[in-house]
Amino acid sequence: MTPHQKALKSALEFRVRLKAARKNVGLTQEELVAIAECSAVTLSKLETGVNRPTYEILVSLAYALDVSPNALIGWDSDPPSQTEAAKKEQLTRLMLLAEHLSDEWIEQLVSIAEKASR
Repeated sequence: MTPHQKALKSALEFRVRLKAARKNVGLTQEELVAIAECSAVTLSKLETGVNRPTYEILVSLAYALDVSPNALIGWDSDPPSQTEAAKKEQLTRLMLLAEHLSDEWIEQLVSIAEKASR
């Protein structure tokens, strides 16, 4: 992959990385806008991939999200993971659903989780 192709790929993935980083720290768009001191329209367009960030916005978002700019643009080996946010969401769903399960089902779920974590 050429440097230009890598740059295009990074630009396309920026929106996913930004949204994942925001969700990983538990911020709404409104909260991130206030912390990063950017407009709601700017953040919305960045998260939907309509626009690309300026240097100042990139750095401001990175500081606000407590991640490196490299993580947001995809240069880190451990970028903000959308799977972490998805995992949190699934665990929340599981907790809500578990409230309606019988004790027997809960014991089975715990047993499965214990086996899977070994």
